Amino acid sequence: MAIAQVMAYGNLGLLILGVALCIKDKGPLSKTARLWIIFYLLYFIFAILASAIHFNPANILVAIIPFIYVLAFYVYLSIPENRKVFGNIAVLAFVLSGILSIYLYSINFDLDRGGTYAYKDRSGGVYADANNTALAAIISVVLIFKLYNPKKKIFKLFKLLAIGIMVYGLILTFSNTGFMVFIICLTILNHKFFSGLRLILGLSLLPFVYLALANLNTLTADLNLIGQQRAKIDNIVNIVTFNTDKVDTSGRNELLMKLITNYVFENPILGNGVDFANSQSAHNTIIGVWADAGIFVLLFFLFMLGKYFLEAIKSPPDIRYFVLPMLLVLCIFMLSLQSVINQPYFMALFVYMGYLVDNKNIKIA
Repeated sequence: MAIAQVMAYGNLGLLILGVALCIKDKGPLSKTARLWIIFYLLYFIFAILASAIHFNPANILVAIIPFIYVLAFYVYLSIPENRKVFGNIAVLAFVLSGILSIYLYSINFDLDRGGTYAYKDRSGGVYADANNTALAAIISVVLIFKLYNPKKKIFKLFKLLAIGIMVYGLILTFSNTGFMVFIICLTILNHKFFSGLRLILGLSLLPFVYLALANLNTLTADLNLIGQQRAKIDNIVNIVTFNTDKVDTSGRNELLMKLITNYVFENPILGNGVDFANSQSAHNTIIGVWADAGIFVLLFFLFMLGKYFLEAIKSPPDIRYFVLPMLLVLCIFMLSLQSVINQPYFMALFVYMGYLVDNKNIKIA
């Protein structure tokens, strides 16, 4: 733990040093990415006030770390050359984390419990959470697909191999949300393929895909799936057959409703305090913002996300079909994760996307 803390605070020191070195040469700042600065300022004003009123303890120093990342990358990514460097490093970092996640699963190592167990039924990866690992795997695929564009055949095969490894890492998470979102992202990334006869062919195959999903338990009967693996297959079958009352949410719906009923509705205007929703394990980023900082901050948060989508849709195709999949996966996972906007690496991606949609005349790769 001490080493992890040293590395975390060391990263913050490097961020501050990096900003100091490049602030004089900063380029035009992104108006879309700037919305995150406004959001965090509003969040801390309302949430700190709510913490004081309701006597809820708040670790402000930990809570402001994502905000520091936003400020640092807001300056750093204003320089066009830095955005290219960031894209390359992001590809490498996410791919390496995906490979490490697969390795940890292969040796049955669980970071969440800090040890090796007889059998792990889902890959929690370097994030100690299966859904978080699924989210990172999908982002890895998008980054490789759009930012790594080799010319030679051997490197094109390497690209396909890298994507295949990331997809395998996604499969090991057995994340229902991840599987569904991945299909949507894959469709967007390959939008050029779905035209004319290929579109008609794709639509004609949908009934067979539906039948396969509805009979997934039968198709996977010989795979010796156990625990959460089989439960997640059951969930897919129940979803596509509209037996939603049988879908196992691992207690998340109950935790979310408890948060809404006992805390959100009790303090809808100011909220309950900094990181209060995380302390309740509500597993919902959007409702978490409301629970922490109240309805006004929530409305600004939704406006900000809408602005991102609007600017992405208005962008040229190469930017539009790069930003939209990442936005979709991040926003959809906000419905099942409480840790999207308090993870520094995701916030760096949001700032990066803000610069992409605000510089529509600059190619991404």
